Amino acid sequence: MPKKQLEGLGLHSKTNPILPITQDDILGTPTPQPDDLASVANSLQSSSTTLSSFAKRQQRKLKIKNLKKSMDSSFTIPRYFKRLLNVRSLDFETALWEMLNLIIQPKRVYKSLYYQKQTKNKWSRDDPSFVILLSFFLTISAILWGLVYSTDILTIFKLILYMVVVDFVLVGLSVATVGWIIANNFFIQNPNMNMSSSSSQRLLNIFFPTDSMLEWAYCFDIHCNAYLIIWVCLYLVQFTLLPLLRLNNWISTLLGNTLYLASTSYYCIITFYGYNALPFLQKTEYLLMPIPVLICGWIVLTLAGFNIANYMSNAYFN
Repeated sequence: MPKKQLEGLGLHSKTNPILPITQDDILGTPTPQPDDLASVANSLQSSSTTLSSFAKRQQRKLKIKNLKKSMDSSFTIPRYFKRLLNVRSLDFETALWEMLNLIIQPKRVYKSLYYQKQTKNKWSRDDPSFVILLSFFLTISAILWGLVYSTDILTIFKLILYMVVVDFVLVGLSVATVGWIIANNFFIQNPNMNMSSSSSQRLLNIFFPTDSMLEWAYCFDIHCNAYLIIWVCLYLVQFTLLPLLRLNNWISTLLGNTLYLASTSYYCIITFYGYNALPFLQKTEYLLMPIPVLICGWIVLTLAGFNIANYMSNAYFN
């Protein structure tokens, strides 16, 4: 029969089977061909590559942002020096209060740090008044020493250079740096330290720790606080007692060595108070370990008749 007549009777021809035999006839969706699957796979791969490159770009931008943030937070010294040009912003009254209490009640000074941390979100001073005052006192002491024990103007300038720039500033920078490195590696618990990193990377993290909670400027503040007692004992008391301390007898040796023992021991104690005031530092009591060594040295030198005060005066004034 003709095709149209078969269709009119509800019958189908051989070219149009009665039952569906393909997935397309059942689901009504075309079956993906191998070429289509390959194109989909290529599309997914290109999308994955795009996402991966985007993630890398974002990670690189984040690293650059963190590096800039770290540099901005590390280089705060220019702002510190800017206050030197603005005399009205200097708070000498607070600096004098701190100096007095460092001699009488040093813990009281470090307790005030918690208020500073809450208000300014930093442990270190942002006011150079303390350093200015201490440098001024050291300069006056150097001039007095030079006027009494030397008649040469050049010697007075050398004394100012040694007592202020070398003994106080340069030695202080070195002590603060060493203290900062030691505190970051031994007094701060660092669970994020990656032991699988290279030895050069670990060595770099020892001397230049990243994301440190301890401010280097605070370590320098500790040195300045502790150096105050050095100025009192070795620049003022020793200046007045030097004629007695230079006598060639055992009592002068005992007094001179005791004066140096007291000043250096108190320096260690003030340093301990400074690091111990920070809540994230542990085992800071190790900073007191030099005191027994100083006592042993004091005993040996005193029994041997070696007068430290006499030796230091000869070193400064030949």
